[in-house]
Amino acid sequence: MDVFFQIWGGTGYFLAKAFLVRAEFVDDGRKARLAGWVAYLLGLPAWVFLFAGKQDWIAAAMEIAGVPAMILGVVMTWQYKNNPHKIIDFGIKLFTGLMIIIGVSYSVHVFNGIKTFSQILEIVSIIGYLAGTNLLAKRNPFAWLLYMIAHSSMSLLMYIQGKPILCVQQIIAVILVIAGLIRAWKKAR
Repeated sequence: MDVFFQIWGGTGYFLAKAFLVRAEFVDDGRKARLAGWVAYLLGLPAWVFLFAGKQDWIAAAMEIAGVPAMILGVVMTWQYKNNPHKIIDFGIKLFTGLMIIIGVSYSVHVFNGIKTFSQILEIVSIIGYLAGTNLLAKRNPFAWLLYMIAHSSMSLLMYIQGKPILCVQQIIAVILVIAGLIRAWKKAR
């Protein structure tokens, strides 16, 4: 069953990154961006299940916290917008913050503090992932750099936890993210 969830989650996230990077390389990347956000949402349940199974509570909370930002990405892309309404943006940030607090608090409770290398990797990944997702929804090129950090940390975590499919998927995602970063910087100039 573990392999099934690795393939499901890995495929969803790989397609998400591939579509989001593709959106950077075309004039109107709206369809690719929409496909990326939707693929991400479809792969998300598998990741939450895998993280919870390994007691990676910070990472599980991170995935759940990213749902509103993903939905925001879909809505903003659909409406051809780069900046959300201030109240919606605040609500997403509030939800994200609460989920991070819950995930970190529960992890600290379970492990009696931040005591494992896995917890540190989760924290680095959560910062890169959530900040990157928020910036990518607003089409900020710095998002790609944050994603590089998040995927590198997550790849190492998956390697440590014996999830080779997801480890390789994360490494491939780093390569895609580098392409997205280069293209986004060129477009921003």
